[in-house]
Amino acid sequence: MNLENYFRKHIKNIPSYEGVDPSYKLASEAGIQEDKVIKLNANENPFGKELGLGKKLSEINIHEYPDPLQKNLRTTLATYTGRKYEEIVAGSGSDELIDLLIRIFLEKGDILIDVQPTFGMYEFSAQIQGAKVCSVSRRDDFEIDLDTILHSVSDKTKMIFLASPNNPTGNILSEPDLVKLLQSELIVVIDETYYEFCNISFSHLIDKYENLIILRSFSKWSGLAGLRIGYAISNPKVIEKLILIKQPYNINSAAETVALEAISKKDFLLEKVKILLEQRDKIFEFLQKKTDIKIYPSYANFLLVDFGAIDANMVFETLAKNGIFVRKFSHPMISNSLRISSGTPEQIRILLQVLDKFIK
Repeated sequence: MNLENYFRKHIKNIPSYEGVDPSYKLASEAGIQEDKVIKLNANENPFGKELGLGKKLSEINIHEYPDPLQKNLRTTLATYTGRKYEEIVAGSGSDELIDLLIRIFLEKGDILIDVQPTFGMYEFSAQIQGAKVCSVSRRDDFEIDLDTILHSVSDKTKMIFLASPNNPTGNILSEPDLVKLLQSELIVVIDETYYEFCNISFSHLIDKYENLIILRSFSKWSGLAGLRIGYAISNPKVIEKLILIKQPYNINSAAETVALEAISKKDFLLEKVKILLEQRDKIFEFLQKKTDIKIYPSYANFLLVDFGAIDANMVFETLAKNGIFVRKFSHPMISNSLRISSGTPEQIRILLQVLDKFIK
């Protein structure tokens, strides 16, 4: 038996999506203790246990299935977002919702527009579905090239994903550009994972455009990346289809419990968000004084830094040897750039101290 003959043909050649390594592995590779790792490569909330969101986990009835309709969570999210209960559904991270939306809207051979550089899961999920991906490059300032996007649309083009703020570039989408895309009758998915860092949302346009879908996450602002929980906001027709095809118990009881706790403590968590933004700005101001380095303004909890004549790989390796981990990319537009997540004041103090030793 040749097992290779049984795999779906288009699955065989899909490159894997490379996520970030956990702290224990980074510590092992760097030869340091795990608590010495400064993990600035995943845009996570670094305050961790200080946020105090795991205290109720011992009270969960883990022998019971969670609510398949997520009634309590969706009701609470409706209040938090200012939208309606029937316009919201939660997923196991926004990654699950990206996958579900692509399965709802794209047949094999349909086209997804992917505006690069951006979050890699849009392209990855489309390829799994057997859809075609039309990659359109952003402009040099990383704004979308609206004319090129619209000229790329054919009768097989069905969807476009746009992150705002965009990962890894940090810039936001303009509302006039979004409206033109919505008027083109594409299914437009706006990934607002970093909404709490910029407070700029397009959810108000859902009332006018039924082809608009908003995605959000608890991973970044509230520090729940390990529990995998996000949610979608859209018109009830889309939400009904997401509920129809999602796994019945896709949100585990731990994730739901802690997400509800996070919303109840939003004011406290947003104070931590404010600190992360202050530390982001401290990195920006520090690097701005260095020669021939370009730092892109960001509306999120990270910065994209183009190191110019300095080899970004050298910067990456030097930081890693000091227990500091940032994110590098292969896309041609940002191949000599690194994305640096914001961290605690102590983490950023150490980062800048190390950078100052070898970048003039």
